[in-house]
Amino acid sequence: YLEEQSNQIGVVTSIVGIRGCVLHFQGQQNHAGTTPMARRRDAGVTLFEFATELRKRFMTLADERTVWTIGRVSLLPGAPSIIPGQAEMQLQFRDQSVERLDAMWAALESLLAETNAAGGVQVHMQSVRSPITPTHMDDGFQEHIAAAAQIHAPGRWARMPSAAGHDPMYLSHHLPCAMLFIPSIDGISHDFAEDSHDEDIVAGCQVMADAAEAILRARQPE
Repeated sequence: YLEEQSNQIGVVTSIVGIRGCVLHFQGQQNHAGTTPMARRRDAGVTLFEFATELRKRFMTLADERTVWTIGRVSLLPGAPSIIPGQAEMQLQFRDQSVERLDAMWAALESLLAETNAAGGVQVHMQSVRSPITPTHMDDGFQEHIAAAAQIHAPGRWARMPSAAGHDPMYLSHHLPCAMLFIPSIDGISHDFAEDSHDEDIVAGCQVMADAAEAILRARQPE
């Protein structure tokens, strides 16, 4: 987001909430050559159809920063001449709005119920993590970072949520927290290829230092 908009500093407003689950599809394993298409209970086909329909439903609920990922899919027994009797996919979705996350979860449950009601392949959902609630960054700290960003990157900073999880998700329950971002080259993040331009790193350090000084000065008794 920063690179595309030619911004140098991101003032983090919040950290997104995260929901995740594993979906298990139970069909019937059989021979891929001798079983007519009309008589198949193909767990793999149902998984792919489910994923496609879920994407359509999520698209109606999403805004420009809503994301979801099917990070893993497996078909069993995983042979070209055998109809998959079981399939599994791991799903995760993220957003800064609890209401939108709830709506996406409801859409997922509705599609699951419809698939099971249709007969054939049955679907079971298993939660793999406790829901993570979106976390708001301290308003006062944000203003100090924004003021420093305007000095060191005038007109080249923006407020934005963090789409990745960070320590303030937990620390903010005990003390005020804030964060800032700098651009990653080509938007690559959490990968060995991740890198940033030296001038952006320097600007980020300057903004962080000035914001920290301003926060400390504001806390000192007169």
